Amino acid sequence: MSLIPLLFGHDPCELYRPRYNYNLFGVTPREVRELVLFPRLSNLARESGADSFPATTVGKDGFQACIDVQQFKPNEITVKTIDNTVVVEANHEERPDEHGYISRHFVRKYVLPPGYDSQQVTSTLSSDGVLTVKAPPPKKDSASNERVIQIEQTGPAHLNVKKNEAINGEK
Repeated sequence: MSLIPLLFGHDPCELYRPRYNYNLFGVTPREVRELVLFPRLSNLARESGADSFPATTVGKDGFQACIDVQQFKPNEITVKTIDNTVVVEANHEERPDEHGYISRHFVRKYVLPPGYDSQQVTSTLSSDGVLTVKAPPPKKDSASNERVIQIEQTGPAHLNVKKNEAINGEK
């Protein structure tokens, strides 16, 4: 038996099976086999988040974290800061869904980068269920000891420079 058909995805057993509309539920027999035989690969593809938004970013606009919370009502979500950590918690009691009953609870913690003020953290919830937590970038330290001194322009130096005399008889 040749390995070429197997390498290119031709399953000889499918030749003898009747052709049905396998794609009726959006999953083909091949995808089912891959899920059963290679579950880690399918998890990695799903976890890679190629089709989702980035979880956290730190840039010129500051710190931003996006969380999908569409399964929760706004009153079931809390966002709070503890020291330099942002804690997002969501919890809902058991409720019916299409498969039976379900209850959900999660806690997600984000440590703010150094210099960010936890008092400036804000959160917004979009209509499609994406919670965005933002912190503005740290302001430049205005209380530093650096000071710009104005330069005053004068005439020739030999006319303006005077000899300093010693104080209290010093030489």
